[in-house]
Amino acid sequence: MSDSRLLGNRAKLVYHAEPRMKTRKVAPMGRKHIVRMRGDVRDHPRYSISEAALYLRIPVSTLMAWARGQDYVTVGGIRKTFKPLIDLAGPEHKLLSFYNLAEAHVLRSTTEGGVPLRNVRRALEYIREAIPGEHPLLSHAFEVSGKEVFISHLGATVNATRHGQIAMRKILEEYLKRIERDMAGMPIRVFPIHSKRTEIHPMFSSGKPVVRGKGIMISVLWGRKNTGESVTEIAKDYDLTQREVQEAIEDYEYAA
Repeated sequence: MSDSRLLGNRAKLVYHAEPRMKTRKVAPMGRKHIVRMRGDVRDHPRYSISEAALYLRIPVSTLMAWARGQDYVTVGGIRKTFKPLIDLAGPEHKLLSFYNLAEAHVLRSTTEGGVPLRNVRRALEYIREAIPGEHPLLSHAFEVSGKEVFISHLGATVNATRHGQIAMRKILEEYLKRIERDMAGMPIRVFPIHSKRTEIHPMFSSGKPVVRGKGIMISVLWGRKNTGESVTEIAKDYDLTQREVQEAIEDYEYAA
C-alpha cells in the first residue's frame, strides 16, 4: 500500500484497561476499548525526549532544552530562562510527535554548524512569521527558499564570513535531503544523519527505527546479534542481505 493511501486512513490505537480486582462491593469491570488518535498520525505524541535523542543522535540535554526550555545563569549572575524551540505534541507527558522529531532533525544541523541557540531562536522566530502555519521548518516552502532566509538570520556566527554562510547552507541542505516528503510537501520519512540503513517512518513499528524499505525494527536485529546469532542466520530469517543486517546493526550501535 502506498504512503499516500496509508496516510489517508485514520490511524487508531486501541488501549486495554485491565479488569478491576474482585471485591464484595464492586463487580469486576470488563475490558475497555478506547479508540483514540484520529487525524494525521505524524502529529500524535509518541517519542520520549531520550528516545528521540537516541534516534537522531542528539545529546539528551540539548533536545531537552529545545523541547522543554532551560534555566541558566549569566556570567553576571542573572538568572534567565531559555524558552523551548519545539512545540511538543504531548506537553503533558513531554512527548514528541514524528513532526517534532523531524523538526529536531533539522535543528540538529545548526549545532553541527556551531550556531549558538540564541541565534537559532532569532532565525526560527523570523521563519515562523515568514512561513505561516504549523511546523514551518518542515514545509516545502522552507526547503525551496526559506532555508536561505533562515541562514541569513542565524546571526553573526554564520554571517561573519561568506565562507560561514556557504558551510552552513551545505550542512542544512544535507539534513533536508534526508527528509522524504509526501505530495503535500510534509515529511513522511526521516533518514537520521550519518546512518546507512536506518529510516524512521510513522506508519511502521510505531515510528521506531527500521531497515530502509523493509519495515524491520533494527533493535530486533541488534538484539538477536547480541545474543550470539550470526549475521547470516539473521539475514536469512528476514530475507535481508548480510550487508543490510550488518550496516543496520552498525547504525544502531553508533547511535547508542
